[in-house]
Amino acid sequence: MAYQMHHSDRETPWEEIWQAMEVLVAQGKILYVGSSNFAGWHIAQANCAAGARGFFGLVSEQSIYNLMTREIELEVLPAAISYGVGVIPWSPLNGGLLGGVLKQEREGRRRLAGRARQMLERNREQILAYESLCEELAEEPGIVALAWLLHQKGVTGPIIGPRTAGQLDDAARAVTLSLDDKTLARLDAIFPGYRQAPEHYAW
Repeated sequence: MAYQMHHSDRETPWEEIWQAMEVLVAQGKILYVGSSNFAGWHIAQANCAAGARGFFGLVSEQSIYNLMTREIELEVLPAAISYGVGVIPWSPLNGGLLGGVLKQEREGRRRLAGRARQMLERNREQILAYESLCEELAEEPGIVALAWLLHQKGVTGPIIGPRTAGQLDDAARAVTLSLDDKTLARLDAIFPGYRQAPEHYAW
C-alpha cells in the first residue's frame, strides 16, 4: 500500500516528513510513499532527502495529465522518469471532455453547464477534430484518450472512475489499443504538448 501525499508542505523540512514516513513503514501501516500534484523540483528535493537518509523515497506521483492538459511534460514527467517515480494521471478524460462529449450531446445523453460548458466552447474545434479522428479509428474517444496516456513514457496507469461495467470494459480495452506513430502525431497536432524544459521555452 502506498501513502499518497497530496500537495507539499513547504513549511515542514523533508527530514521531518521522511522521519514520519519511516515510522509508518516500520509500524507496517504503509509500504511505500507517493506524492500528488508535486512540481518536478519537489520530486527531486524529496528523493534527494530520502536518499540521504537511506530511505526509498517517492515511488509514484499523481498529476493531472491528459491530451488537453499536458504541462507536466515540462518538468514533472522528466523528474519522475529520472528518479524512477511512476506517474499516475488523474482526470485522464479532462472532466469528460475527451469522452465523446459532442457525440453524447447530439444524442441527448449529456448536457454540460457552468465551467465544463465554458471549457467545451473554448476547445470545441479541437474536440470536434479529436472525435472525428476517433471515428476514423472506429474507437470510442474515451478509450483513445486512455490509450494515449499509456503510450507516454513514465506513465504507469491512469486513475479511472467508471460508473458502469461497460465503462470499466472500455477502460480495459485501452490497455490493448496500440496507436501508431501517425495517429500519435495527429493527436499531438490537435492537442499540442510540451517539450521537456528548458528546451520548450529556451531554444
